[in-house]
Amino acid sequence: MLIRKPSVLLKCSMCNVSVSSVRKINKQSSGEYCLQLVRKTDFEHYLTNLFLPDSLRRHAFAIRAFSAEISGVRDIVSDRTIGQMRMQFWKDTVESIYNDKVPQHPVAIELHAMISQHPNVSKLLLNRIIESREQFLADRPFNSLEEVDAYGKGAFSSVYLLLLEIMNNDCGHLKHAAAALGKCEGLITLLRGTPYNASQRRVYLPTNMLMERNLSSQNVIRDGHENEDLREVFEIIAHRAEEHLNSARLRKKYIKRDGAKVLLPALVADSYLDALSKVKCNVFDPKLTVRNSMLPLHLWIYRFRGKY
Repeated sequence: MLIRKPSVLLKCSMCNVSVSSVRKINKQSSGEYCLQLVRKTDFEHYLTNLFLPDSLRRHAFAIRAFSAEISGVRDIVSDRTIGQMRMQFWKDTVESIYNDKVPQHPVAIELHAMISQHPNVSKLLLNRIIESREQFLADRPFNSLEEVDAYGKGAFSSVYLLLLEIMNNDCGHLKHAAAALGKCEGLITLLRGTPYNASQRRVYLPTNMLMERNLSSQNVIRDGHENEDLREVFEIIAHRAEEHLNSARLRKKYIKRDGAKVLLPALVADSYLDALSKVKCNVFDPKLTVRNSMLPLHLWIYRFRGKY
């Protein structure tokens, strides 16, 4: 039977995820907004958040919701100037919440609550999440894989590092694993987003990789699903993502159980890379858009075993 609804996951006796802790979030409209936004826009991280320790879960939804707000700017504006204004709003919001001036936006309210409880949370990391997405307003492609790594570090590693700050983490191995997982997610996001972006006539694949194979953005837009040279590009990107994933898992013997819970999204990355290999690195294959119905169960098993 397909496990598609989070309610099924929460009712499952095996999961041992506190429903009451989720209800605590839901009692507050700002917390509920963050939870539902992540559920709608980033379902896989919504699931992995449910397996986090109670003390971390609410703040994780706030950070993920903040990331979702930022990443969604490009798709809700048609004018670059308006997009820049929205990005500036979030930069001003970050500055304001550290000065106890809270805009009446549910994500801002939740972030302020997080910072009030954990003053050590880095403003720099929140700003990096914003800055990492700004290039997309100009539809500028990456120049190289190194630039994609930098994007992953800003957009995704920052999320994990914020969670580690809330945990008062002092484990260097966990920090290294979190940074590597973020880079992996950046590369996978590039691959997963390629079909949609191509349909919008946007291409972010590294230009140096395309030029080395005499490819252009038009090749991606017009015949990406059947271009063999382009599949080689996808394969190289996927291999780089796998290297980062392996780097994150290399430290697992040094990481405690609560740290492993933070890194559970590694299982999501692994699932996508495995599915991608089965379709011969064709990111346009419709099989890749099918939700992994076994993911909740696999997440529970890994959480139970203290793995990621």
